[in-house]
Amino acid sequence: MRKHLIIIMLFLSMWGLMVGCDHKTTGVVVSSSEGVKEDKDAPFVEGNKNIMRRENEEIQMFIARYGWQMQRTPTGLYVEVLCPGEGELFHEGDRVAMEYRTFLLSGEQIYSSDSNGVKVFVVNRSDEIDALHEVAQTLKPGAKARLVIPSYLAYGVAGDGDQIQGLQPIVMAIRVLDKDEKLPENYKIKPYNAIK
Repeated sequence: MRKHLIIIMLFLSMWGLMVGCDHKTTGVVVSSSEGVKEDKDAPFVEGNKNIMRRENEEIQMFIARYGWQMQRTPTGLYVEVLCPGEGELFHEGDRVAMEYRTFLLSGEQIYSSDSNGVKVFVVNRSDEIDALHEVAQTLKPGAKARLVIPSYLAYGVAGDGDQIQGLQPIVMAIRVLDKDEKLPENYKIKPYNAIK
């Protein structure tokens, strides 16, 4: 009996040491791997910050060159409302139609509703650049505005696969159509995240 008690006590004490060692080892490994991960990611994070900083400087120089009186939203979108429009603001789920002209910061016009058709989308529920979903909720029917859009609110790292390169900010002049204006026949709305 005494022999069994000694074996049980010896087993419990060794088990306690093993659990204690595993806990310490696990803690060291986790903190070590987190430290390594942070060090590995640091150059990428810093590189992205530098890209965004340079892009923002380029945008501000562009705005200053033309003397536009733009407001910067918390997301980084620059907006100048030229005509406020009338009626109620658009909300998530509302269908919005816009006439537009899209430019590069060089001043070259690359797209327009005259040649590509009116943009029609459902706010926050269809496939359109983030900047247009954001600005649609701040404008009333009939509003006109200028937008300077950083790349991360436009076509991002990949670009649009056509005339807008990756990491390229764009400029848009838009006019929100009144809700009672007749929409063109080509107003099909692409579902959100649809492949273009």
